Amino acid sequence: MPDHFFEFRHVTKAFDDHVVLRDVSFHVDPGETCVILGRSGVGKSVALKHILGFLQPDEGQVWVAGQDITGWTEEQLAAIRRRVAMVFQSGALFDSLTVRDNVAFPLESRGDLDQQAIDRRVSELLEMLEVAEFADVLPADLSTGMKRAVAIGPRARPGPGRHPL
Repeated sequence: MPDHFFEFRHVTKAFDDHVVLRDVSFHVDPGETCVILGRSGVGKSVALKHILGFLQPDEGQVWVAGQDITGWTEEQLAAIRRRVAMVFQSGALFDSLTVRDNVAFPLESRGDLDQQAIDRRVSELLEMLEVAEFADVLPADLSTGMKRAVAIGPRARPGPGRHPL
């Protein structure tokens, strides 16, 4: 049986005397979509921060890509963070940059792509995310869902047979 891509094993997390996660166990398999729903303050963001290693559980284990990341160092977590992205509800875009520029920004920051490769990749991503017609639009003129799609853009990996993350 293949490893789960994400797995919580009896995770508990508290802040002071307030328990946010209590004995939480679940898994998400590669290619599977999972939604964490709940009212404000029930631990949705806390769970996501555990997956990225920004928080460590008080009890239990967090597994990502078949590896127990509980207790990993920042250096070790960097590899996981390159494979997993968190998209904030608001989209977390630069208000003064167009859709195209927001998608290009992290690619330009990498330093390993020339401008032609960046332009090609941005065009592919805008098409894949179905926002190409909004390439020259500022985030203020987008719906919340479109902002999220644009925020996902630089992390997306199009193509058949590729793992979604």
